[in-house]
Amino acid sequence: MYGRPRDPALDAAIRKAALEIVTEHGYGRMTMEGVAARSGVSKQALYRRYASKGELLLAAVDSFAREALPAPDTGNLRDDLLPLVQTVFAVHRSSDSAFSQAVAAESAQGPDFARRAVESVINPRREIFGEVFRRARERGEITCPDDDVLVDLIYGPMWYALLFGIERLTDDYAESLTDAVIAAARPA
Repeated sequence: MYGRPRDPALDAAIRKAALEIVTEHGYGRMTMEGVAARSGVSKQALYRRYASKGELLLAAVDSFAREALPAPDTGNLRDDLLPLVQTVFAVHRSSDSAFSQAVAAESAQGPDFARRAVESVINPRREIFGEVFRRARERGEITCPDDDVLVDLIYGPMWYALLFGIERLTDDYAESLTDAVIAAARPA
């Protein structure tokens, strides 16, 4: 490795600046120059880390989500699932869905970015939900054998709301959705 090691605080400042700009002005108005200015780094330092604003967005959203999402294990499906869904909804409300809309918009521009978004941002979050369902199955709380279907029952309505009506992502809606998913997962 050549040169100085990267400063993690600088990396965090860059990601924070990107998220702030997306939240305040939307992804379309986020520029690498704007992120560099807000974070206090040179454009060269920024481009050494991220080749494009899309790559920067993925890194920023991934970092934000890692810090914000719990992985509860209370021993009860509803007690694990409800706070997780509520937290995901609250995170999206706090950003006014700007992050998710930006990832969706950039993903629509090309399959390579969409694949990277799924691999680095979406699948790790889905895995948290999958782990909740696997533990519940091991405890005998659910019989649905397909975790992906159960996660899709959460993600489908959530993404629809993110793109077309963020105001739906309330704690009450999280509770209703959680109960519907549990009902679908349980034995008849």
